Amino acid sequence: MSGIPYLKGVIIDGMNNKITVNHSEVRPTVLKLWFMQVIFWTLLTVFSFFSLTLWYASADFSHIVYDLLQSFIGLALTLPMHWIYRSMLKQTGSIILLFWTLAVVLVFSLIWSILRVSTFILVTNEGHELWADFGGWYFSGFFVFLCWTATYHSLYYYSMATAEKYRRIKLVERSRGEKVKRLNAEKVAVESRMQMLRYQLNPHFLFNTLNAVNSLITANEPKQAKATVESLSRFLRYALKEDKKGWVTLSSELEALDLYLSIEMVRFADRLRIEYDIDDKALGLEVPSLLLQPLAENSIKHAVNVREESCVIKVSAKVASDFLVLSVSDDGPGIAALDDGIHGQGDFEFSGLGVQNIIDRVDNVYGDKANVLLENKKNFGVNMVIKLPIRNYK
Repeated sequence: MSGIPYLKGVIIDGMNNKITVNHSEVRPTVLKLWFMQVIFWTLLTVFSFFSLTLWYASADFSHIVYDLLQSFIGLALTLPMHWIYRSMLKQTGSIILLFWTLAVVLVFSLIWSILRVSTFILVTNEGHELWADFGGWYFSGFFVFLCWTATYHSLYYYSMATAEKYRRIKLVERSRGEKVKRLNAEKVAVESRMQMLRYQLNPHFLFNTLNAVNSLITANEPKQAKATVESLSRFLRYALKEDKKGWVTLSSELEALDLYLSIEMVRFADRLRIEYDIDDKALGLEVPSLLLQPLAENSIKHAVNVREESCVIKVSAKVASDFLVLSVSDDGPGIAALDDGIHGQGDFEFSGLGVQNIIDRVDNVYGDKANVLLENKKNFGVNMVIKLPIRNYK
């Protein structure tokens, strides 16, 4: 049987700071309605026996039967009272609720008093002159039903207070959880950025860059060598720059990517071509720093390095609805171990630290609001796509 509202049936809307009670499914906080009923009417039976039956009459079987019958009748009458109160508590205001509650108590205590007198006369063979004392019976009946109503409403509002306390606890926990998640995301972002930096600036990368500069100097091309060193310096400055927020505009990110690719183009000369397809609307949007460079490095490692002919890396950025769609693609041989088609970030793993860090960062910063996709075409290349919710630059 449904009873006083509690957690089951209480829908907590933390976003709108509201509680919705489903009165058809709720349960009492401490005592279910039936338990409260049994306790209340058992106590009434015991009280009536010791204070009335033993005081005014002999404790014969008929009076004991009457004490039990009056409690059973009272319990039966409180069931429709429960249904009425449940409906009233959902729809009425405090003043109207008080008025109708008093009316319900008056009506049901009157019915109970009439049934009590009738039952007493029937069970004990008392005379009908007992009706002359009906006022006293009605007063005691009113008091009993008033006490039952007070108990019922106390449990109801205690349940609501418990639900409110539960809601506040959940809101505090949610707030703390979001704060912890933000802190973890910032920590992961910083750690990922440093891990990517170590990966990007490994001795192999620096050796290749410095070797390219040495070759330019040997070939008596000091201007290009100087330009390469300047590009490397600017890229390092960007990568090492203190950025507590970890966010940059896409325009800044593309400048850093261009610096990195200009260094790689010195190494590969005519074997590497870069194409950009950038939506002007996307340039002012915010993205996590060092987001695109690992994707470009992945294309160089798995496409340019393994081909003797020219390879094209295409970088694009589009605004689609409420999302920023970034992609870095190449026309290399693709990934032989992966089937052709589009794969979600859970469908593949990268041995390289850079791209995996990108996937982890996107997941930690955006959660399920963003995703990373890989489109594989064997002998035609790989396209890495990052779909991010739009974040305007502050």
